[in-house]
Amino acid sequence: MTTVALSEEQRMLVETAAQMVADHPTRNEAEIERARSTGALWSALVANGFIEMIVPDVCEPADEPTLNGALVVEQLAQGLSAVPYLGTLLALGLLDAAHLSGAHLAEILAGRPACVVLDWTLSTPAMEGIAVDAAPGALVIGSDGHVVCASVLGEPLEAVDPSRLLATAVGPALELGSAVPEAMTRWTARALALVCADLVGTCAAALEGAVGHARAREQFGRPIGSFQAVQHLCAEQLVSVEASRSIVWQAAWAVDALRPAEALATAQVAKAYCSEMARTVCEAAIQVWGGLGMTWECPAHRYLRRALLDRQLLGNERDLLAVIARERLGPDEWQAR
Repeated sequence: MTTVALSEEQRMLVETAAQMVADHPTRNEAEIERARSTGALWSALVANGFIEMIVPDVCEPADEPTLNGALVVEQLAQGLSAVPYLGTLLALGLLDAAHLSGAHLAEILAGRPACVVLDWTLSTPAMEGIAVDAAPGALVIGSDGHVVCASVLGEPLEAVDPSRLLATAVGPALELGSAVPEAMTRWTARALALVCADLVGTCAAALEGAVGHARAREQFGRPIGSFQAVQHLCAEQLVSVEASRSIVWQAAWAVDALRPAEALATAQVAKAYCSEMARTVCEAAIQVWGGLGMTWECPAHRYLRRALLDRQLLGNERDLLAVIARERLGPDEWQAR
């Protein structure tokens, strides 16, 4: 297995993204609404080239565009950032899979956000589905099999994660082009890797907040972080977070370096692992917070909410483990079991 290590440029990318997130906090409803109304963080991402750096027409595969995108996604997730960055990257990936480099790509590179529709039903002349990571005025891109289409946003939906918008995708389906199966396989691998990066950022921040609370909160005249039970709980979650980060980097690297089928297999394993791990880490963080963790004012529930939504995107751990087992065992043996 190839060892994936960050270059000096990638470390600088992480630091820059982290500073942007710190400059534009979105940890409560007021900050989320302010971020959406001003669009300051989104404008900063566009101005610094964080959108175009993952476009194959702009960069070379040797530049590791998927890994670069994953690094930014992780930092945005750590800040619970309310920007449609993940949705835009997934929409760009679909346009690239169909070799579409026209007006829609130009609009996105110019700063117009996009969102992606997963698992929609396409029927002539309309389609129905749920747009993930939506934003007002965003392009709506999705696919039905190998056909890449565009539509319009419908009504916003109530979502478990308040930092990202969900909306219906309705209206006439405009066929933009077709993608070969290999291209769609690679897009699926890229999408899984990017969602995994969001999961890692979410649970890493949840654990960081819990550790900070354990250092400050005192019981019996001592910080609760000095108690062995709390120490062991946090240490176990740190191991899980670091293991997840490693497997995500491997999956992101595989998207640009390996054949589509190999990249997809790596990404499926990563998503299955990260989906279960993120929920476990976020729930453990709430446990460290104790009674405060059950309150609306405590930030811990926001991380859990984001992780729960990510867990369902493109399949949770049960769905993906079933797919992996079916592919490894073969359809006949799988059915026999």
